[in-house]
Amino acid sequence: MQTVIAYAVVGIALCYAAWLFMPAGARRWLIACLIHVLPVSQRARLERLQNDVGAPGCSSCKGCETESKPDPTVKPVRLHRR
Repeated sequence: MQTVIAYAVVGIALCYAAWLFMPAGARRWLIACLIHVLPVSQRARLERLQNDVGAPGCSSCKGCETESKPDPTVKPVRLHRR
């Protein structure tokens, strides 16, 4: 039983990693194929995913230049070795 659970966890992790590294065109194609196969309750989620695939937006990593600049009145504390 433990082996089956371990295989399931590894399989789910593999699918998740493949989805993350999949090109956007392949994602759109896969979603378009799955929309016709999955039940109606899951179609709304897939349509939302299909709309999000092509949208180049911020994933809130906070590493881009769009962040607010630091306050110039605040001076950082610098430590010097002796």
